[in-house]
Amino acid sequence: MNTEPQTTTSSAEEFPIDVSVVIPVYNCARYLEETIGSVRSQDISPGSYEIIAVDDGSTDDSLQILERLAAGSSDMRVFSIPNSGSAAAPRNRGLDEMRGRYVFFLDADDKLEPDTLRRVVTVADETGSGVVLCKMGEFGAGKRAGNVPSTAFGATKLAVDFVESRAVSTLGALKLFRTSIVKEHGIRFPLGFVIGEDQAFTMRAYLHSPHVSILADKVYYWARGRGDGTNVTSTGQPPRKHLMRVLTLVRTIVENTEPGELRDRLLRRPIIGAAGVESVFGKKMLPAHDRAEREVMVNEFREVVAPHWKSSIRDHGVLESQILADLAVRGDVDEIETVSRLVADKKPVPIRLDEEHGQLVYEPRQGADVGDLRIRLDQSLESLTTTADALTIRGEFGVAGLDRAPDSAQFIFRHRKLGTKVTSKIGISRTYNRSFGTRVRFSTDVPVSILADSGIWELFIKAKWSSTVVRERFGISRAAGLDIAPRLIGDPVGGIVFFDQSDGLSVDVGPTEKHLEPVKRHELHVVDQFEVGRSRIFVISGPVSTMKVASYQADDKTKSKSARLVVHSTDQASVILPRSAARRPQCTIELTDAEGNSVDIVATGVRAHKKRGYQK
Repeated sequence: MNTEPQTTTSSAEEFPIDVSVVIPVYNCARYLEETIGSVRSQDISPGSYEIIAVDDGSTDDSLQILERLAAGSSDMRVFSIPNSGSAAAPRNRGLDEMRGRYVFFLDADDKLEPDTLRRVVTVADETGSGVVLCKMGEFGAGKRAGNVPSTAFGATKLAVDFVESRAVSTLGALKLFRTSIVKEHGIRFPLGFVIGEDQAFTMRAYLHSPHVSILADKVYYWARGRGDGTNVTSTGQPPRKHLMRVLTLVRTIVENTEPGELRDRLLRRPIIGAAGVESVFGKKMLPAHDRAEREVMVNEFREVVAPHWKSSIRDHGVLESQILADLAVRGDVDEIETVSRLVADKKPVPIRLDEEHGQLVYEPRQGADVGDLRIRLDQSLESLTTTADALTIRGEFGVAGLDRAPDSAQFIFRHRKLGTKVTSKIGISRTYNRSFGTRVRFSTDVPVSILADSGIWELFIKAKWSSTVVRERFGISRAAGLDIAPRLIGDPVGGIVFFDQSDGLSVDVGPTEKHLEPVKRHELHVVDQFEVGRSRIFVISGPVSTMKVASYQADDKTKSKSARLVVHSTDQASVILPRSAARRPQCTIELTDAEGNSVDIVATGVRAHKKRGYQK
């Protein structure tokens, strides 16, 4: 990666305007007015931008609409090329024609917020960043072919490293790029495949930028969800094309980095990531390609990947990707076909414990085992209950394809700030075998007293097979319908069990933060009321599990007074009021949860009836 500062100014003769907006167009006639309109509505200075629209051989009225929109204007130029089948060729033509200090890529069915261009150009000028990312959002009635990127947009970051800032998680081209970097390094969009053609372009731009900036304070770019299946990426591409994408990105990384940690870290995505080797040799390979094609694909993968294949890349992939990549590097087409068939049939790849070497391995029909596999648990939280001083966790776990229970298992509570660790042995109730492997069921009681320090404790599960150890966050995968509302421990409350931002289970001892979602008035309902002696009892339905205190106000002229609250279940409670106060038409009941959040309900609406007695 180039770490030398880049020139942040360019001559007016070379780049007479600030930003060129390049729009590749294919059969987007119905969206062009809105897309072009969003650029022309920018609050950037007049004459400081241009629109370059390149039609890729559309068969609808797109070209005619573009020409009409450009007629008589100086801010828009239209070009037409024969259909290429992807956004790469029209974007490259836009790069040839642009006159801006920066280039911003916009898809023909998307739109910008009015201040987008001004903000990204200003940030690029003030920071000297080579790439500026802006937060994206989704609009429209349909669903996008891919997810809108979100990982990099937790907060606005200026002049930051593209890896540490997680900008590397988004390799799409819908960003602002500094033209001088693009021109100097000859950065172009590779041709020959439809999906992922922007990944190599963006990666090269990242690697030759001194730093990047990320705007995350609001949505700046709106990506349209289209349910009609007409956008190019929704049609997908065969494994052969995915191989081209993977190898192009691998070559881009290798050619623009030195051997070492950065290169290995970047190579994980194209080789072992979610859209890596499994998109090539996974479930779609067998029906899409014959034996001769598969052999060619394996040889091409092996030639490019084998020189760089190492554990620092391999260990970050899922089990199937580790095995497929290892087999491809070996050139074992037969075994790749076996694994591909298992993946297509949604069956686990069988693995076993090599007792001699203390590792988990895949055993091919011929040749050496694929060993030292890194595994992940198939875990599920089935139920979670709390008492005055403990929590009970029930669930199950195992490893797909492994017919063996672990030698040991335990929960680990790690203090988020202090790093302190406390372990609790998992009480295994039974094990059972299925076609997908061995599963362990457990029920474990954890006294909260073992968590001595106040603060948030994150829960992990650790399982061990010989010398193979797996340690993961627990609670992310859970039974359907499991109530994920925070649970209170103790009375008075000494802790709260909750699911944190990572979706993992945590315990806040103290508690030290607020976790309860305030209950809204419309969520509570008086479903019954009856009189016992001089009291009236109101039965309330709704989310009442966290409620700790009840009070009432007979009317707006009297002070609030304490009432008795009895919580029967997570969704039902009773409040006991003096009969004389309850009969007043303006009487209100207020419930307060463990964090002081209050909600009031009118104590009327259901006719009271008498009962002889009342029991808790």
